[in-house]
Amino acid sequence: MSKFVLVSDIHSNAPALRKVVEKEGTDVEYIVLGDIHGLNAYPKETLELIREISNFTLSGNHDKAIFHHKEGHVNSDALSQFELDHTLSNLTQEQQNWMSNLPFMEVVQRGPSRICLTHAMPWPEKASGYEPGNAGIPKGNVPHFASIVADDYDYVFHGHTHEQYSLDCERFGHDVHFVNPGSLGYDNCYAVIDTDTGNVELKSVESTDDEVKEHLQDVLPDYAPNVEQWY
Repeated sequence: MSKFVLVSDIHSNAPALRKVVEKEGTDVEYIVLGDIHGLNAYPKETLELIREISNFTLSGNHDKAIFHHKEGHVNSDALSQFELDHTLSNLTQEQQNWMSNLPFMEVVQRGPSRICLTHAMPWPEKASGYEPGNAGIPKGNVPHFASIVADDYDYVFHGHTHEQYSLDCERFGHDVHFVNPGSLGYDNCYAVIDTDTGNVELKSVESTDDEVKEHLQDVLPDYAPNVEQWY
């Protein structure tokens, strides 16, 4: 099979993930590129669905913060505490262990195509995006990264920047194709790619903002700022 559904930066938005599965079905391979958990506050539902559908699942910087360092990963002490507490309190120990053991980068062979799956950057020491100053791969910097990895990979699938794009770098003299499906959790974006044909569809589902905000209002603790102040 050469057709993949790419999702990344879900940040615990289970309603958005359900919409993708309803739209794309289960007869394709799903790749989850990290940042499974976060402030959208459906940790259990998100993880259970991912474990049902995903063929390849990566961890991201928010996941590393929560499960490796026992901290939230938000520019707000109160929201970081909520992210950590709500995520861990809604997952079993087995689920937490499963998350702790996920890779940040993986290399997959599909037919003649060698594919790098990563959350942030296409080398192991900066794959998670957790490192200070690790901004990942902005679209404008793709030719630079392509010049480094073109001899190693035919495709690089990544997330982290929340910037949805597809860029075949052949035009720059580098035979590698970069795809970022965007943030499913905050922008309802994802991508579908067929590596046999090279066809990439940048897609989205209907906004889940209202459902997520209503849920957040129910679960936010008193110490956290009101959802209307930051969502």
